[in-house]
Amino acid sequence: MDRRPRPGGGKPKNRRPRAYTDRRHTSPGKHHQQEFARTGRIRADRKMLGRIGWVTILCVIFAFLPVVAMLANLMLVHHEEYARLALDNQTRVTGITASRGTIYDRNMNVMAVSTSVETVFLDPLELDKYKDDRKVTLNELADYLAGLLDKDPQWIREQAGDITMRYKVIATKQDRTVTDQIRAYISENEIIGIHMEPDSKRVYPYSTLAAQLIGFTNASNQGAEGVEARYNRYLEGTAGKVITTKGNYETVMPYSYEKYYEASDGNSVVLTIDTTIQYYLEKNMEEAVSKYDVQNGAFGLVMNAKTGEILAMATLGSYDPNNYLEILDEDTRNMLNAMKLTYQLQPEGTAAYDNAKAAYTDALVSARLAQWRNRVVSDGYEPGSTFKIITMAAALEEGTTTAQDSFYCAGEKMYAGRTKPLHCWQHNGHGSQTTFQALQNSCNLALADIGLKLGGETFYTYVRDFGLMEATGVGLSGEASGYFFDEDIFTTPGASGYDAAVIASSFGQTFTVTPIQLVRAIAAVVNGGYLMQPYVVSEILDDGGNVVESNEPTVIRQVISEQTSQTMRQMILSVVEEGTAKNARIAGYAIGGKTGTAEKTGQVDAEGNAVEDKIVSFVGIAPMDDPEYIVLVALDTPSKETGIYISGGVMAAPTVRGVLEDILPYMGVPRDYSQVDMSTVEVTMPDLMGLSETEAAKLLTDESLRYRTVGSGTAVTGQIPAPGSSVPGTSQVILYMGEDAPSDLVAVPDFSGMTISQANKVATEAGLYILVKGANTDSRNVIATGQDIAPEILVVPGTIIRVDFTDQTAQD
Repeated sequence: MDRRPRPGGGKPKNRRPRAYTDRRHTSPGKHHQQEFARTGRIRADRKMLGRIGWVTILCVIFAFLPVVAMLANLMLVHHEEYARLALDNQTRVTGITASRGTIYDRNMNVMAVSTSVETVFLDPLELDKYKDDRKVTLNELADYLAGLLDKDPQWIREQAGDITMRYKVIATKQDRTVTDQIRAYISENEIIGIHMEPDSKRVYPYSTLAAQLIGFTNASNQGAEGVEARYNRYLEGTAGKVITTKGNYETVMPYSYEKYYEASDGNSVVLTIDTTIQYYLEKNMEEAVSKYDVQNGAFGLVMNAKTGEILAMATLGSYDPNNYLEILDEDTRNMLNAMKLTYQLQPEGTAAYDNAKAAYTDALVSARLAQWRNRVVSDGYEPGSTFKIITMAAALEEGTTTAQDSFYCAGEKMYAGRTKPLHCWQHNGHGSQTTFQALQNSCNLALADIGLKLGGETFYTYVRDFGLMEATGVGLSGEASGYFFDEDIFTTPGASGYDAAVIASSFGQTFTVTPIQLVRAIAAVVNGGYLMQPYVVSEILDDGGNVVESNEPTVIRQVISEQTSQTMRQMILSVVEEGTAKNARIAGYAIGGKTGTAEKTGQVDAEGNAVEDKIVSFVGIAPMDDPEYIVLVALDTPSKETGIYISGGVMAAPTVRGVLEDILPYMGVPRDYSQVDMSTVEVTMPDLMGLSETEAAKLLTDESLRYRTVGSGTAVTGQIPAPGSSVPGTSQVILYMGEDAPSDLVAVPDFSGMTISQANKVATEAGLYILVKGANTDSRNVIATGQDIAPEILVVPGTIIRVDFTDQTAQD
């Protein structure tokens, strides 16, 4: 800037800088352009900042998407799963076992009951934490527990060594006698880390009795077979639980939470079964299996013909529900042990080892399933001649056959539709016979004629109406329905197979029924014609003893009339009195029944050849004037080696006779001796000691007994048989007058093969008595087949030997 003085001595005037002067004097257009440019730059900067912001936001969003996805997966998709896992990690649930309901027989005898037992478990963390405080080492502790609980010591050491866990079960279902010993050991050795908790165990007081009917519970206390399985939802109750909080390694938290849910005990089941009748049924079946060397067991049942109540149901061989995995049959057990040894002797890991072990495992599983199986409801079999009752009842009801008809049997007959003649079991033929005699003789040819006259379509209708094409609904698991021909075969006379099917069916062959189906059908024949609903459970009780549910006798339908039923009762009675079932006679009781012998068709041996095995059976009914009890026993494959003729009349009829001899007096059914040979009746020997001969004679006469005296005294000083013993009516009693009765023992003779008169003679010579059981006709065809006291056993004079006599002509 020019600072020089101006002329005139005045100060210089102030002047703005040029740059400023230039802006002031810039043109307006140019100024606006500059402002617009500046504003544009600002807007561009803002737009860039916006874009950067959005990019940043998007980056943040994309960065957090996996986190959001993970949270959604945790909180929405798998919420319940992770919530459950969290709850499991934070809480401990201890189960409280509900007391399973009791199973009773009809008289409230306990057949299955739950008892208190305990589970033994270890707390490995405690065992490790307090190891210095106890008096025994871990090895000593493991050895003690292993010996007491039948466990491997090394396995127990391994469980105790897992200190990441606080609950290691080492034994279940331990009785108090065992756990009390553990408690004493814990106290004595100051052990911390062994604990017990309550549980329940199923106990079956009657062991093998009615095993297939009752069934068993498995290790989880769930019903696995029989009534236990079928009524599990009633019996099991509702388990309770205790929920508590827990920390890491299941440690107790400072502020713990606990909630208790009480267990609800199960209901109890009352059966229609009578344990005494069940025992009598099984006892006689076991004796038959032994006597006739039966190869494949036996099955049987007792039913009330009026109500449908099952009083007994049995399958042999059996098992013990208390040890249901154990094979009870000795022969089967020995076979399995041999198979087990076979694979154990092979090098492990070889094909021979694997194959032998697989064979053993399969055989073991099959053996267990076989002994658990209730054949009365699960297995069909050919009923054979027992089915002739059904054919006859249908024919009489329809009027196609009458009681006055006659038939002729020449031993064989050629029928249309068959390629071979039909043979009767009596090869020489029965000759001319009435309708009654046709059933008495169990004549195949007569029943074939009766079936053809009835007609296939009507025959089929009666088979269906008698309930033989459907399960009975008895209330047990695994019930089968048998097998019968297709309806088309029976409704088209003249069609291929029609005649053959009707003929074979008329005498119970080429189709199958279950034992309970057959018994129900025959009960309908004799009870007035009513097909009843069979049942095995009478009541269900709550834990207070109140009735929750109950069953009552139920009529399904009436199949035949009362008149036809009455005629059939007379016929069935005559089969025992005069026909093939004479071996079922019981003195003082009116017994009816029908024998059956059926070949097991379709059965082959290991080489694929057809076998000639037979199932022999008998259905017995008593008392025939008012039928109430119906008994079926079937013996599967009696052995030929016994030398006894294989038939229902020879083997099964005496077995059922034994059952009825036991149960009828037990059930209070009175005997009627008015028309009975008293020599077949047991009477009780009175006490005659000290009486005069006159006084003794009167008492003996009242009991249908004879006597003779030894000695000349005035009073009885000895007697044979002894007072209180059973003796056959009309037997001769020996009274010793003034003398002592002999005390020397005598050997029991072997009466096998003798007739009644021969056996009586031998017994008298030995100073013994025999009581005739079964067939009581003194004939060369009626021979002794068994006795209750074995030969050569020494007994006192006057002992009574019960001898079974069998009519060998009863060959059906």
